[in-house]
Amino acid sequence: MNDATQNEKNSTSMSKMRKIERKKEIKKMKRDAYLSKIVSISLIVLVCVGFVALFAYSVQRSINRVRPSSDFSARLTEDGLIKDVQVSDHIVLGDYSNIIIPKSEVEYTDKDMEKDIQELLENHGTLETETDALIKDGDQVSIDYVGTVDGKEFEGGNTKNAGTDLVIGSGTYVDDFEEQLIGHGVGDKVTVEVTFPADYKEESLAGKDAVFEVEINGIYNIPELTDAFVKENLSEYAMTADGYKEYLKKSKYEDKLNTWLEDYLMDNTTVSSYPEKYIKHLKSIQKFEDQSYFEYMNQLYTSFGSTPPYASFEQYIGMSEKEYDAGLEKKVQDPAKMALLFQMIYQKEGLKVTLDEFDKYLGDKATEDYDTLIKSYGKGYIMQDLIHEKVLEYLKENSVIE
Repeated sequence: MNDATQNEKNSTSMSKMRKIERKKEIKKMKRDAYLSKIVSISLIVLVCVGFVALFAYSVQRSINRVRPSSDFSARLTEDGLIKDVQVSDHIVLGDYSNIIIPKSEVEYTDKDMEKDIQELLENHGTLETETDALIKDGDQVSIDYVGTVDGKEFEGGNTKNAGTDLVIGSGTYVDDFEEQLIGHGVGDKVTVEVTFPADYKEESLAGKDAVFEVEINGIYNIPELTDAFVKENLSEYAMTADGYKEYLKKSKYEDKLNTWLEDYLMDNTTVSSYPEKYIKHLKSIQKFEDQSYFEYMNQLYTSFGSTPPYASFEQYIGMSEKEYDAGLEKKVQDPAKMALLFQMIYQKEGLKVTLDEFDKYLGDKATEDYDTLIKSYGKGYIMQDLIHEKVLEYLKENSVIE
């Protein structure tokens, strides 16, 4: 009896134990399932957050990215004014009445003219590769060289047979490099020994002795400024040498005067804020122009059978596109300031550009027909340029040069 009872108790105890264990297993399974569910939900949430973050980053990057635009007149009215802008909300203009212009800062001297004419003639020079002439002071030559310091080549010291032009006596190269070429002729190979200045910009070369193995490729034949030369090359400006000098004197003086007035206005104008839409527009135009010039440079090299110097736009600008875009804001601020201040004077003084002035401007500037020019830039962009000229004329009439 006691044994039977004890066995029954034992059986009951084991049954309870199994039930308890089973309950524990079920409870554990439920807990594991719950935890698994939580983990799964957490992973889904994290993935979703990741996608949202990635999407947000992509959107933000897209927003920050400057898109180039060739629509030069997009933010201008047909009258050349900046759209939706009250200029007085953005700038405080300095006093521009009775401006006194120092004559010494705008005059175009005979020395200036001689320099400009010499540069012009050098640009029209022809390279003579078969001549018995010897190099003399003032000659423009084409050379190649390999430079070494302590027997080792240094960066920037090798033309790599690409040829480089040099005017003898210009002081372009260090020490007496140029003078050591005098008396040599085309095809000669000359060993030139120089010493870099102690304060040379490249510290690793400062004060060092260098040896250049130079080969003379040719000597340029520089034309003279004659009536025949002017008629053949400069007929859009004049028909005689004296006539071209007069044109140069007048146009260069006007350029210096205009630049002085622009600098004066910029220095005496304060910007409180820049119109956001106009700044965005200028950034797009600037990027379009920079990219266009990059493509033009590569096409130019290709047309001459040479390898383009830049493999990408980023290589051309010397930075990432992201860095370039970030820098555009500052780059376009001065052009924006200039446009704002000239528009303010134009409106304040009640100036107007006439239809005749518009047509004359196109006639003077255009290398294309009227319709093509309007289509390329838009009337607003051309009018804005005319506003600039109109204001400069007004300021010159109301300024004193002394």
